[in-house]
Amino acid sequence: MSLNETPEESIYTVNFRKAWITPEYRRTNRVVGILREFAKRHMKTDDIKIDQYLNRYLWQRGKRNPPRKIRVRMTKDETDTVVVSLYEEFKERKSQTEVPDVKQEVETPEEQPTKKKKVAEAKEQVELEDSPKKEDKNATEIKSDEESKTEPELKTVEKPKKKSTRKKKSADQES
Repeated sequence: MSLNETPEESIYTVNFRKAWITPEYRRTNRVVGILREFAKRHMKTDDIKIDQYLNRYLWQRGKRNPPRKIRVRMTKDETDTVVVSLYEEFKERKSQTEVPDVKQEVETPEEQPTKKKKVAEAKEQVELEDSPKKEDKNATEIKSDEESKTEPELKTVEKPKKKSTRKKKSADQES
């Protein structure tokens, strides 16, 4: 491979049917082995590295229940090292870098006044809640009594001390 060439990339679907021949408690270990064998066979190198996101994906359902098949991207660099990674991950990254998802809301002239009215009403409600109400003291006392009736007070209850199961030594036994 010369310096001007780009690394080799291939996309494969790897079927893990052989993993179900092995005992249940070793299945995900076998899946990792099958993936390494597949990469060696198709990329023709012994230096295989599995991406951490792919590894997490393989192990996320535990040791006994790995995925049946998986779509992967294998990338071979200049030093003949193959990196195996999830295909979906690259698909998502590529779509995020190429086309930024920026949607601006376009308001029609009819919607603008209604939004302004809603904002003004919300501000008025906040001001009304924050401003002190001018009422006589008796009315506020009555309200506070009514509020205390509707909202039960939380009392802290102390737990009773546990009695020890040990026998206490009498004064005669201590000396």
